[in-house]
Amino acid sequence: MPIAQWLYNGAGHRDYVGMSAAVILQHAPYAGPGRIVPIFRDFGIPIDIRRVYRGDEVPTDLEDIRVLISLGGPMSVNDVSSSQLPFLAQEVQLMQRLIALDRPVLGIALGAQLLAHSAGAKVYANAKPPAAEGQQPTPTPEYGWGSVSFPFPGGTEPMVFGMIDGSPMFHWHSDTFDLPKLPSPANPAPPPAPPPPTGNSLLSSSRLCKNQAFRFKTRLFGFQYHIELTEPDIEALLVNDKDGVALLGEGGVEKVRSETKENYSRYNRLGTRLLTNFVQFLRAY
Repeated sequence: MPIAQWLYNGAGHRDYVGMSAAVILQHAPYAGPGRIVPIFRDFGIPIDIRRVYRGDEVPTDLEDIRVLISLGGPMSVNDVSSSQLPFLAQEVQLMQRLIALDRPVLGIALGAQLLAHSAGAKVYANAKPPAAEGQQPTPTPEYGWGSVSFPFPGGTEPMVFGMIDGSPMFHWHSDTFDLPKLPSPANPAPPPAPPPPTGNSLLSSSRLCKNQAFRFKTRLFGFQYHIELTEPDIEALLVNDKDGVALLGEGGVEKVRSETKENYSRYNRLGTRLLTNFVQFLRAY
């Protein structure tokens, strides 16, 4: 789209006229889209940011949505039925429509949990297995920096192309999810040639949380960890998300700030690579 047609206003949320866009659902004032906006604009994809926490509408017309991106936030899937947060139920309904059509969705943090929930998977507190029979699982929130691994070798999964085990990622979640499952068709149709990746795939894991990232069907992706944050975004979480900060423990904020200085340059490259992979994947499939 020609630059001259963009009508972005920092006080508003649309930068295009009459075109489908990357619709970004933002759930909290301090949990913005970060590097997503410049990367998508570099590819000529218009941006439509819906700040649903302040009353922006969740879209209902699928023709306006080129891709749906659902960001993080302090709420959880348990709040979907809350009358205080009606946009969550509306978001789930929208995701379910997009899932049925295998239309592109990228969920990050809370957004990944909402996507898993919308696809029929269970979302629950992240926990370590019981140490012994009869004991309860130990709740294991994951906040701050931690490395992740990628089960796909080489370039066999386009979404995680260029990723290597031990990559530092920024985590900010207490819940996790089961992987969504596809129903088994009675008479599966032959795949197109060449076939795109389809089905349900675990894309990434960490020491504390097995199901860190997934692909469902062909065009639906969820990332439990954050791939979009800039340094100011990380600082905004530390300043504004009091519940999350409390889970860091004593000295946790200083530790995160120190590790951000150490990890951010590499993390920035990795997050940019993942988001670029996503855009290129959408163009290919």
